[in-house]
Amino acid sequence: MRFDLAVNGMVLGLFKQGYIPVMRDGTQWRPFVHVRDTSKAFITVIESPKEKVNGQIFNVGSNAQNIQILPLANLICESLGFSPQIKWYGSPDKRSYRVDFTKIERTLGFKPNFSISDGAKEVYEALKDGKVSDSIKTKTVEWYKFLLNAYKLVKEVAVKDTIL
Repeated sequence: MRFDLAVNGMVLGLFKQGYIPVMRDGTQWRPFVHVRDTSKAFITVIESPKEKVNGQIFNVGSNAQNIQILPLANLICESLGFSPQIKWYGSPDKRSYRVDFTKIERTLGFKPNFSISDGAKEVYEALKDGKVSDSIKTKTVEWYKFLLNAYKLVKEVAVKDTIL
């Protein structure tokens, strides 16, 4: 589980605090795809005729699941039956990614089976049922920083032991 991804982080915020944290200014675009649909895409490519896929690059997802962050927050609230509760944080995020998925649909007939709402509901239920929980390991940058600090500590201890 990664709670540093937009949908997962928003669901976690709603679950733990009753509001969705939204990085300012909410106009940035992001493409979303469910992990099960990425697996489906791999299988689709593997099972496709070589002449259709060899040497090709496919964006995996759906044009319908390109969405701005603020509308995403509202969609998640709606999907989970909450009235919109937003809490802004951070400086405006100037990064914006709007990806075109036409090629994979046109070439391979690929369409995702899972919507953003499906994913949000799945994460919320997993949190509610205790199947997943928030920890340092569920936020990539925090986890990497922890591991780097742990490595430095182990290295220091090993050097001291070598000297003694």
